[in-house]
Amino acid sequence: MIIENVIVGAVFIVLTLIISLIPIFMGVAQKRKAVKPVELFPPRGASPLDILIRYYGRNANPHELFNPLMLYWAERGFITIEEDCKRGLKLTKIKDIERPDVHDGFNEDTYEIEKMLFYEIFSDKEKKGDGGVFYTLTAQKSFNEFYATVMNECKTEAKKVASTKAKSFSILTSVLPFAIMIIVSVLVGVSIESGIIMCMVFPVAAMGFSFLISKAGMPKGTAMSYFMYPFFGMFGGVPFLVAVYSVPLEAAILLVCALTVALLDLYLISRRIDLRTEEQLKDYGRICGFKRFLLLAERAKLEELVEDDPEYFYEILPYCYVLGITEKLKHKFDRIIMDGPGWYLGELRDTLMF
Repeated sequence: MIIENVIVGAVFIVLTLIISLIPIFMGVAQKRKAVKPVELFPPRGASPLDILIRYYGRNANPHELFNPLMLYWAERGFITIEEDCKRGLKLTKIKDIERPDVHDGFNEDTYEIEKMLFYEIFSDKEKKGDGGVFYTLTAQKSFNEFYATVMNECKTEAKKVASTKAKSFSILTSVLPFAIMIIVSVLVGVSIESGIIMCMVFPVAAMGFSFLISKAGMPKGTAMSYFMYPFFGMFGGVPFLVAVYSVPLEAAILLVCALTVALLDLYLISRRIDLRTEEQLKDYGRICGFKRFLLLAERAKLEELVEDDPEYFYEILPYCYVLGITEKLKHKFDRIIMDGPGWYLGELRDTLMF
């Protein structure tokens, strides 16, 4: 009987994995089919934060967003940037942040996040009478904590880049890991007719508690975050090992496979579901078209754009950071003669780009 139950359990595990991967492949197919027109610029009203969210969707990682936003603010005339050997880059406020004149790509929610960060950087500085100056290397711990809060707000906005189907699949792939663990545990318990299988309650409970805590948005780097995973690893791992060593080999392999698939599903696959609405795919396609243009454009075409608009390079630079293509563009723009921007004192391309 144990062989038959092992086969049934294996079928359930394979089905769980297949069902979980379906939305991943659907999302990839969607993005491949998206129309990607040639774009010389990103949407004019979109900030680097908007581009990050609309390009990467729920997988957006905003933690490296400060440099692109800094360049974006400087190019729009809100700040100047100056090198300081001891204190990093010196940011000096020129005027308050404003909405872009062009609404193509503009998002009110992300603008509020951007404004919140800008005012946090400079408001306290002005009260202390230092003219709205911020040094990147001497930022206080309070600012770092605030920056972490802003990044969590960005992640919340990124989660909105999803269709109704994506939300449904996310719920399904969050439920399946627990279902497969319970089903396999019951099948093994029935097969060996032993109460030792009750140990499987602990890994299932550990998965559930750690998942709920992580979904609650616990800040990274806190004592709680460092304590959580070792604690639940011990809480669920020790009873699981006891169960595995106490059952026949075939059942032990089945339990290990079930746990592996459950953890992959819960902490990896379910977080990579990226199904979007038609409007969101349109925005994604435009950004892809802009990125592909820069990567494929001949140097002569880029020279022509810089000749027509001397600020072209500095206007697209923040978005190149976000899209991760600055290194790939180095050999093209290195040979193009450009004047430095008026808002930067120093070797901009050496310090910030290459």
